[in-house]
Amino acid sequence: MKIFVKVFASLRKKYPNITDLNPLEMEIDKGTTLAQLIARLNFNQEEVKIILVNGLRASVEDIINEEGSIISFFPAVGGG
Repeated sequence: MKIFVKVFASLRKKYPNITDLNPLEMEIDKGTTLAQLIARLNFNQEEVKIILVNGLRASVEDIINEEGSIISFFPAVGGG
């Protein structure tokens, strides 16, 4: 099934061409977990601190089961 992946902030170092307006289109098997997707993208699971699936907070154990889902990955965000 087809999904769309967006990466933000320091995670873009590995995928500089992925932007909010130009997500990565991927084919995955139905039932793929977010942890499996993170591994497939060659991210260390500790690098990814916030995950959104179609705009809703998700965890690495969650299963991607909707065609056309938009998955957004964010690193830890600091500020002050």
